[in-house]
Amino acid sequence: MSPRQPKDFRRWVRVRLWMLGGTFVLIFALLAGRAVDLQLIERNYLTQRAQREILREVEIAPSRGIIYDRNQVELALSLETESVYARPVAVENPTAEGRRLAHALGLKSKPVIQRLTGKRQFVWLQRRVDPEQAVAVKSLDLASVGLLKEPRRFYPYTNLACHLVGFAGLDAKGLEGLERQYDELLRGKGHTVTRARDALGRTFRLSGSAAGQTPPGRNLILTIDKALQYQVEKILAGAVKRWSAAGGQAVILSPATGEVLAMASLPAFNPNVYQDYPRDTYRNRCVTDPYEPGSTFKLFLAAAALASGQLTLDQRFDCEDGSWRLGGRTIHDTHPHGKLNLGEIVKFSSNIGSAKVALELGPKKLHATLKAFGFGQATGVDLPGESRGILRLANSWKPLDLANIAFGQGVAATPLQLAAAVGAIANGGVLMRPYVVKALVDNSGTLVAETQPQAVRRALGAAEARLLGEMMKTVTEPGGTGANIQVPPFKVAGKTGTSQKPSPEGGYSHSEYMSSFVGYLPADDPQVVILVVIDTPKGRHYGSTVAGPAWAAMARAALKTLGVHRAPSQPPLIKVQAPAPSAAPAVSSLAPAKALAKGLTPDLTGLTLRQVLALAGVQGLAVRASGWGRVSGQNPAPGSKLQRERGLKVSLTPPTRGGA
Repeated sequence: MSPRQPKDFRRWVRVRLWMLGGTFVLIFALLAGRAVDLQLIERNYLTQRAQREILREVEIAPSRGIIYDRNQVELALSLETESVYARPVAVENPTAEGRRLAHALGLKSKPVIQRLTGKRQFVWLQRRVDPEQAVAVKSLDLASVGLLKEPRRFYPYTNLACHLVGFAGLDAKGLEGLERQYDELLRGKGHTVTRARDALGRTFRLSGSAAGQTPPGRNLILTIDKALQYQVEKILAGAVKRWSAAGGQAVILSPATGEVLAMASLPAFNPNVYQDYPRDTYRNRCVTDPYEPGSTFKLFLAAAALASGQLTLDQRFDCEDGSWRLGGRTIHDTHPHGKLNLGEIVKFSSNIGSAKVALELGPKKLHATLKAFGFGQATGVDLPGESRGILRLANSWKPLDLANIAFGQGVAATPLQLAAAVGAIANGGVLMRPYVVKALVDNSGTLVAETQPQAVRRALGAAEARLLGEMMKTVTEPGGTGANIQVPPFKVAGKTGTSQKPSPEGGYSHSEYMSSFVGYLPADDPQVVILVVIDTPKGRHYGSTVAGPAWAAMARAALKTLGVHRAPSQPPLIKVQAPAPSAAPAVSSLAPAKALAKGLTPDLTGLTLRQVLALAGVQGLAVRASGWGRVSGQNPAPGSKLQRERGLKVSLTPPTRGGA
């Protein structure tokens, strides 16, 4: 080896070492640069991507508040159930797992397999499954499938009060009825569950409110009585079946307060499985569907006549023996009549007599009375979808229109509008706003808000209302159109209605009718107003025959529910009692009117709300009332100094059940 070789070899080794070192430095620089890029420049993007791959946030629907009847019987509540989800990205064999899951859930295989196919991180397979299905899914022990607890809306009495209560959807959002109207209050707050999984698909972290629920929404206490609602629905269904009718509606309310005690509409549906029913069955026709009321509208013609002072009670109108031509059309009566006064026109339900009374009154006076009773405008009831009905402007009424409206054609009202208007007659001429929700309470039972009876306006003078009530009593007496409608020992004040349904081709059908009866009882101390409407009965169509028996059965059920078992003897507003000679009279021995005159709070025990309102109205006192029946408690106490700014607060309870 030459002497130069070792030197050249050493130089070559050094070059290779430098090259190797440079390579390592370059690689390190590249790695360091990539680390800087990942840690600083792309940090947010990569973090979000990682979270999308291993984390999943799932919105869990809130637990809705409970809906109670007036006696705090649960009509709607939320139960804890389990929902099945899957992670398609972790599914190894979608076909095999899909078939097993479909069998466990009782579903068809194809859609389940489709949901398991793909790279999605989360899909729902079935929401709110039955306990048996949840156990079946758990027994499969699939790493890609899990269960989450969710509240499910449950209606324990199925279709009872279904149109009133309504229903909520899968996302706990109210879709119909009170569930929709009070959705924000019932709904409560939902929560989010975050699930984290490792590379093998195993859950290693669970956060959020997975283990416990957030507080539910507010609870509603309704004016509805569940037992009475059941009876009303049963009786209405029997009448619809008896007459092979297309449907029917019924409304029962308290005339003094406007509380709706029962409201039913057919056809009905089961809100637990609402998706199995046609959408058309969801409508609460008592508030959404106006109809031509027919002869029941003659009550408000009579009210207009009494209010005008233009007619005398003994004034007679020639009813033309049952047939009369007006404006190119013949108006008929069911039975021929000669000359009738206003009371007889109501009793015998004469179309011709009604038309002649209306023509004498004129459109402006009749229209003003109809508006005062609430026709052509919403009642303000706390239910969704209320219709205003149909009441055209008076200046568009021609003589034939005026005549038709007098007996309930060419005008339309909802069943609730008509019941509320008759309630005004029963309530001494004062129209009350109907309502369904009595109170709002929180989860601990603390009262949050309470609905107070609200007078809309005076629709008719008290004296005229009494006269009209006397006319209504004759309808159910011998010779009247509703003589067969009896609820002994009580007297009934009411009105029959039989109206032809408008034909799609124009004019009116000669084979399809709306049969109805509306009234209140006891006639001398009204406790309930009841309206029954039967849609398109077959065979017969007169209101007294078709709707009357159902009305009487509902009346008996309502009075039993209220604890009214005998015809009441109305206590007088002014009791005359001589004071004890040796001392000033006790407050309880003073008549309420005398106590008020002395500036003292009267003893109101035993009075009806109507009597309390009458007393308070004289003195200009505001009244807050809860319950129904007669006064059992009051604030301020009897004998205390009357403070007008505080008004009166009274609690009412029905009479004790029992007795003859």
